[in-house]
Amino acid sequence: MSEDADQHNSLEISRYALALFDVLGFSKWIEREPLDSILAAYRLLIERAVNANAKGSLSAVQMEDGAIFAVIGPPHHAYFSDTILLWCQLVPPAVADFVERCADLICEALAMGIPLRGAIALGDAVLDEKSSMFIGKPIVEAAMLEKGQDWIGITLGDSAFWSPFLAQQHGASIIEYSAPMKQGYEKYASPIVLDWPRRWRDKNGECPSRKLRELNTDPAASKYWDNAIQFAEYSLSRHDWFKHPESMPADAILRLVPRSQAKF
Repeated sequence: MSEDADQHNSLEISRYALALFDVLGFSKWIEREPLDSILAAYRLLIERAVNANAKGSLSAVQMEDGAIFAVIGPPHHAYFSDTILLWCQLVPPAVADFVERCADLICEALAMGIPLRGAIALGDAVLDEKSSMFIGKPIVEAAMLEKGQDWIGITLGDSAFWSPFLAQQHGASIIEYSAPMKQGYEKYASPIVLDWPRRWRDKNGECPSRKLRELNTDPAASKYWDNAIQFAEYSLSRHDWFKHPESMPADAILRLVPRSQAKF
């Protein structure tokens, strides 16, 4: 048996949280910038958003025999052409940090003048950096949802609209919002998106609208920027929505439900 066959036989299917990002306007970027500059930008982006404060990223993995051990480190990542992948094992202590780093990726990229659009999906997959083997339904779902969005931002896919996953997220990380979708792609989006403008405000002390308007220079892509600005201002108006459950409308999805109304 060849070494390649041995390597492929050793690949394991695991459950992951996966985020797929696309660089909007990549074809124009690669025309005006040398390749080494783009590679350097990718590396800097990963270092700032994904690898930063890696020692503070604590997760736990439970083995089949019930044993639990801690894992410290950032999510895994890969990038090829205009696509960036982030992923982590689907274990509770890891997924909140994972979602925050996805929001950081949007923010850090925007600060560098790189507009990203992304999607998060959950499920079984093979994600192996050594063999460059990336296969699984979460990749397909995230890819379909990502390309269907008309903005700069990141939306949870249907598979991520799952109460155990949502329960691990802080209210400052996610928000209920209908992402602007291209016709025919609405079915791939959940009503939950990452509140990356909140993350931007926490880091920079201001709404990202100014930065979005500054970068909105291409009339052909203005709808992406305009929709992102609209969301940033909505996020600002709902800054601490999770601290005021009494003000949530009755039809809200992310809300407290009285025990008398809960379905068990």
